Amino acid sequence: LVSRHLKARPLRTLLTIGAFSFSVGLLGFLLVLNEAFHKDFSPFTAQRVVVIGKGSFMDRLPMAYEAKIREIPGVLEVAPFDFIMAGRGDMKAENQVPLRAAPAERLLFVYREANLTQEQRKAWLDDPRGAMIGRLLAKKYGWKVGDRIVLKAPVPGGVVETTVRAVMRYDLDNGVYIHRRYYDGITGNDREAMMFWVMARTREDVQPITVAIEKTFDNAPTPIRAMTEKQWQLFWLQMIGNVKALIGGIGLATAFALLLITSNTLAMAARERRSEAALLRILGFQRGDVTRLLLVEAEIYGVLGALGGAALMMIFSRTVGTVLDGTQYAGLGSLLVPTAPIFLLLLGSALALATVAGLVPAIGLTRRSIVELLRQTG
Repeated sequence: LVSRHLKARPLRTLLTIGAFSFSVGLLGFLLVLNEAFHKDFSPFTAQRVVVIGKGSFMDRLPMAYEAKIREIPGVLEVAPFDFIMAGRGDMKAENQVPLRAAPAERLLFVYREANLTQEQRKAWLDDPRGAMIGRLLAKKYGWKVGDRIVLKAPVPGGVVETTVRAVMRYDLDNGVYIHRRYYDGITGNDREAMMFWVMARTREDVQPITVAIEKTFDNAPTPIRAMTEKQWQLFWLQMIGNVKALIGGIGLATAFALLLITSNTLAMAARERRSEAALLRILGFQRGDVTRLLLVEAEIYGVLGALGGAALMMIFSRTVGTVLDGTQYAGLGSLLVPTAPIFLLLLGSALALATVAGLVPAIGLTRRSIVELLRQTG
């Protein structure tokens, strides 16, 4: 009976499944996006601590803090770090390049993801005006070792000139790294840094180090805030906006739209089944049997919608990832990978929403008496 009813109006069935699939796919993509924001970018993320100004991310910290941080038990290495946005040719969004500065040898120790070859490592360390770049930038702009690059930047003189000496073997970084001394010479400020990047001896040392750093600088002239690198990632996202609330709001709106779409279709199906329901009741079928027929139809919409939605979710994730790789957020796209728990959650959500959508019309159909159903069909 369910199969015959679905095939009786194929266009309506296909449109409902299509709308269901699109809504489920969008909901799944939001889950993938939310999970990507909370992923560790690398195995070393959990072993690092970031120290920034407490009042504002732009507050600069005295270089004298480095020695005190280094004395804290559990600290393996400390690297002062600066960051500005530069531009290749101009400062349009699509041409912006993150320009970062740190002591080269210490940076390579703390930032082990760089994973340079021995030859390129030596070449960068030996050239005080050289640069290490991310593999994404090398791919995007066709840069290679030995290329001379000129970047517009908010520094005295307006430009930073450097030569590519190394390309990282790491796919989630789209930055240009230059030597700290070179950057200090350009800016004329070797007394302050934007932040300190701290490598702990073990992952277990990270939390005690974070607490100890904040306690050490509790009454310092420039207050600081110490956090794990995972907290830093979330802090950076919060500066863009309340991404989590935005994702949650869109997800709720999508789920509500999905509920309305399915409920409307099943309500029409229930109205068309009044005579059929009356006949089944006359033949001895119980009210629960008639209810289950409509709920089975709802679950079919849920299963087919979940399958179509899973396919669309993968398409959305791959498409957005490709688009991100052409922006200053390049590298984040590789984190947009649906996982098994997301697929299961998507299937469960689709079935749950389909069941809820089918309950009201199913109960409305079966609570009427046989006489009332026949009268309404007549």
